Amino acid sequence: METILTRLDNNSARTNAEWYFPAESCSFDLSTLRDQSLKLTSVLHANGLKKGDRVALMMTNSSSYVIALLAIWRLNAIAVPLRPKGSRQTHYADYIQHCNEICNFSLMLFDDVVTSEIFRHPDLSQQHYADINTLIEAATHIPAFNSEVKISGADIAILQFSSGSTGAPKGVIVTHDMMMAQLQNIHYNHIGSRRGRPIESLASWMPFNHDMGLFIGMLAPVYTGSNNMVAPPAFYMRNPPRWFSLMSQRHVDMNFNTNSVLASTLKTLRRLQKQDDIDLSELHLYIGAEKVSPIIVRRCYDYLIPLGFKRENLHIGYGMAENTLGAACTKTQTINLTTFKFISPNCLEPVEESSENSSPDTGKNTIELVATGAMDWRHNITIKDKTGRSLPELTLGEIAIKSPCVTPGYYRDPEKTSEKLIDGCLLTGDIGFMYNNELYFYARQDDMINHAGRNIIPDDVEMAIEELPFIRAGASALVGVDNPQTGCTDLILLAEVSERSTANELTEYQQTIQNTAYEVGDIILTRIILCQRGTIEKTSSGKKRRAVIRKRFAKNQINIVRKNNNEQRAAI
Repeated sequence: METILTRLDNNSARTNAEWYFPAESCSFDLSTLRDQSLKLTSVLHANGLKKGDRVALMMTNSSSYVIALLAIWRLNAIAVPLRPKGSRQTHYADYIQHCNEICNFSLMLFDDVVTSEIFRHPDLSQQHYADINTLIEAATHIPAFNSEVKISGADIAILQFSSGSTGAPKGVIVTHDMMMAQLQNIHYNHIGSRRGRPIESLASWMPFNHDMGLFIGMLAPVYTGSNNMVAPPAFYMRNPPRWFSLMSQRHVDMNFNTNSVLASTLKTLRRLQKQDDIDLSELHLYIGAEKVSPIIVRRCYDYLIPLGFKRENLHIGYGMAENTLGAACTKTQTINLTTFKFISPNCLEPVEESSENSSPDTGKNTIELVATGAMDWRHNITIKDKTGRSLPELTLGEIAIKSPCVTPGYYRDPEKTSEKLIDGCLLTGDIGFMYNNELYFYARQDDMINHAGRNIIPDDVEMAIEELPFIRAGASALVGVDNPQTGCTDLILLAEVSERSTANELTEYQQTIQNTAYEVGDIILTRIILCQRGTIEKTSSGKKRRAVIRKRFAKNQINIVRKNNNEQRAAI
């Protein structure tokens, strides 16, 4: 059977594809990466790694990461990409231990980004750790692995831990067959977008522990034998214009990004408009991993078209780790932005189909949404009610996916598997509807807040709040908290603000946020909590971990920005 390794062997022999790692200031051709991975395979084999062993990868994007993944698969072991570090609110060692309890790692590879706390954790102290760079250096003078380990399509290639945005991370099983089916799907989608031209040059900064980063930044260029540019997320976030400039220089035609990251970085691209050497005419930009705002779609056109970007080269995608990435994407020349009116709690009708630059018809019970595109090749997407019955178009329900890319389940979690997978059909937990053969994503089921008989969508309110000049993109979170005294759900808005804000500024911020929430969502916030930077915790793809934020709020663990040392916390 064909695997990612047979594609690697064939493509490294027929192409001179260059992989550029700008954060390391180095380049490798595909054959060199293959040869180095075979040497590392010899080292791992000598250390007893075998078929089915789980290998944790606690590393940031790098050439070493690519070499490690290829070596692990050469032995038919299972790669488990994990976050390389924690956040202010989470104990990284506890996260690693949670994953280890599920996987029972045979080997844990790390680089110099990983925090040392994991080595001191009592439940992890006996694990077999290895510095990946030390291993690769030791493999320099070792003969390449020349044995053949048979791989079947049903063998597990990856355990992709879910983001944990709505609960504890779960190990999504990704088989070799699933992986190849999704790579073929990505390849066909891009050929369709480019009118018959295959992928020639990719670029990705998304972390490999996220499915989008792994497939676009590592697997797709191996599968297609194309040029590639890979960097860690910090490389992009430190200087987004530099990233787009590099994509121009390398004639990149495929890049993925997220709504929240674009919201925080697009404005920085203004400086590139002063240069005459930026040409993004080849670039196809795909936005996915979370709900996409019409504001961001319009902003992409505003900031990218002056750089040569073509309007028809912007695409929206929908997918999830349980489907090995994508299930639907834009297949039309323009992205459809449509305003809908609710005619009942779960049924909508289109008010107008707006172009990118027009203003939506806003008002009570209306919402403007971005089409996430038509279903992908060999994918069947349906909208189901709570009984499992398929719903007609323009009716809200749970998005369900059936495809050759759907996971067989969660590793060592039969209960969650039976809950989310029924006869091979994945129940996504996402709410959406179909209209004109396109999928519209509405909200995560777990994120929706039922308040006063209405479903409140946090994303829509937060996007408006984050347009305010004193709130950064991605720096607010709306959560619903049950009030035992009233029996109702309180609407709590947490927003990060500068700790240098004066008492008058903090009061003004709260009033402005309250007014904005009412104007945009027709809601009155129960409390507005102004908090310190880093409070709004996110997943590796930029999704807000609302369940975690809600729990920390309930435990009074939010770091408040105070008016002064003697006053109570800044909240209403």
